[in-house]
Amino acid sequence: MIINILKNEIFGRLNKSRKDFIISVRLHILSIKGKINFLQFGRFSHLGEQTYRNHFEKAFDFFAFNKHLINQIASGERVVALDPSYIPKAGKSTYVRGKYWSGVARASKWGLDICGFAVVDIFNNTALHLRAWQRPPATELVDKGLNLLTYYASLVSGMQMSSRVFPTTS
Repeated sequence: MIINILKNEIFGRLNKSRKDFIISVRLHILSIKGKINFLQFGRFSHLGEQTYRNHFEKAFDFFAFNKHLINQIASGERVVALDPSYIPKAGKSTYVRGKYWSGVARASKWGLDICGFAVVDIFNNTALHLRAWQRPPATELVDKGLNLLTYYASLVSGMQMSSRVFPTTS
């Protein structure tokens, strides 16, 4: 399925090494147990760690890729779900590391906050990742005149305008 999507006209402009890299990343994310980072990719792949670092510096339209994948495998009964999530993170120099609410722990914990969108396939009872954003610092939200609710609402409205993830009916 991944190969078919990469043959699509949008991804047809990618060279062979880039397509092989995308396939390798998708397969290794599913097969590596534990932490997934460049060192692990290099350890479990025929490609080296530096190759993964170099390729990840180049832009790739994962949103369009995920959208094509969803349109190929999901049924026509879909809804888009919003999931703000807490990710534990101990590093001191990580961008926007701070105290965020963890629903699992039912407490504020140090880490990162992301807002993910998934397309829920009602008929097949599955959810497929579409896109995710890391939440900006609270000071940046205040400077833009946003609170958390209006920030999430702006992501939802931006998703509606940016593309259609539902099949068109004629």
